[in-house]
Amino acid sequence: MVFAVKLHLFRVSNSNNEVVFSKGALQKLGAAPGEHLSFKIGACHRFSAKAAVSTDRRAALGLPSDVFDELGLALIDGLHVKREGDTIHIGPTIGIMGAGKFDPERRHQQDMLNYAQTQGYIAFLFSPEDYNWATNTITGETMPGHRQPGLPLPTAIYNRIHTRDEEHKLRVEAIKNRMRALGSHIYNPGFFDKWEVHEHLMHGQKLRKYLPETHRAPTPALLKKILGRHHSAYLKPVDGRGGKMLMRLTKREKGYRLQWLTDLSCPHANFVQLEDAFEFAFCHTSLDQYLVQQSLDFSSFDGRSVDCRVQMHKDISGTWRCLMIGPRVCAHGCISSHFSQGADIVGTDDYFINAFGKKADTVKAAVEECGFAIAHRMDEYHTSPIGELGLDVGIDKSGHPKLLEINAKPGRMIFLDPRHAEARVSTLEASIDYGAFLSGFGEDPE
Repeated sequence: MVFAVKLHLFRVSNSNNEVVFSKGALQKLGAAPGEHLSFKIGACHRFSAKAAVSTDRRAALGLPSDVFDELGLALIDGLHVKREGDTIHIGPTIGIMGAGKFDPERRHQQDMLNYAQTQGYIAFLFSPEDYNWATNTITGETMPGHRQPGLPLPTAIYNRIHTRDEEHKLRVEAIKNRMRALGSHIYNPGFFDKWEVHEHLMHGQKLRKYLPETHRAPTPALLKKILGRHHSAYLKPVDGRGGKMLMRLTKREKGYRLQWLTDLSCPHANFVQLEDAFEFAFCHTSLDQYLVQQSLDFSSFDGRSVDCRVQMHKDISGTWRCLMIGPRVCAHGCISSHFSQGADIVGTDDYFINAFGKKADTVKAAVEECGFAIAHRMDEYHTSPIGELGLDVGIDKSGHPKLLEINAKPGRMIFLDPRHAEARVSTLEASIDYGAFLSGFGEDPE
């Protein structure tokens, strides 16, 4: 790895096409006064200039006023600079691609910008519509309320487009492909297909202990076999998100109970025959678009089932870190731990000690081990880099973790709880730092 130096940044007027370095900075970069150098900012923004020396005692870099103003660098105290051959790379440049000013994660994204500026990163918010095809530049938000045109195409783009419908629009796909072709690294490339993910994980022999029994395209005969082994089963849409269209079928002493999620409630219906429950569940739905997954004998808190959101993030060295294990307690009578369904948050230690007593630390370590194993395997799932995963992990009463679902773009609602304030900060910092790593300004693993 070519190591970068962080230099204090200042604006140079009437520069005569010069970039001004302090003497120490020039030496660190192995350049000489008067040397003509090529400078690169972002994926494809280049300019040439002659190196000059300033009397500044600090390690400093003075950029021509047109470059300084065009890139909106007034808010950044320092930038990272490294040399590869005759090219000086200035950066990193990181774009956070979302839904624009109406993005529901706007506060979180603006906190990312603030962090990026303190680290000396060029960062901005933008939506796909902000990309200029003619100039390969972006109109981005560099600070709250300030949008600036002409920003360089970022070397790293953090994809937080938060709906499948928006992600799959042809213009969005075309823009992402164009950005990749020009050299941008788009991390978190898109949403996952639950069945494809399950098959990918099943090929990892050591991971099978974490995977509940799962099948695609349920039939009455298949459901009967699963209910004979597990008492109840979940019916999940392959491309579902947020618990939408989730159902649970339970075998009772006389007949079957089918529960399903609506926006605000969890109604149910009872059936004598399995075939009647099946027809009710799938009368308007393609069977091929659903999975059937065994239900677990979940550990509980206050008499309610619990699962855990496990936040896995890559850091500035490109290394996976487990930054949070957040237990979520289902509402009474509900089949989902989503907050829209009335789920509660409980303290991590409170849950593990309450549920597992003296085994609490051992079970918690097993959940972390599950998180790392899944995350490393998912690196092979997609050709584009993955920077974060939100794993929904259930823990049975014996303390064994099972993967329920992987979220490609995990939601942020859990961070509204003050008990996860530290994890909120560490996850947003990791999301930006991984962009620095992809931009070529990373650090060696510890």
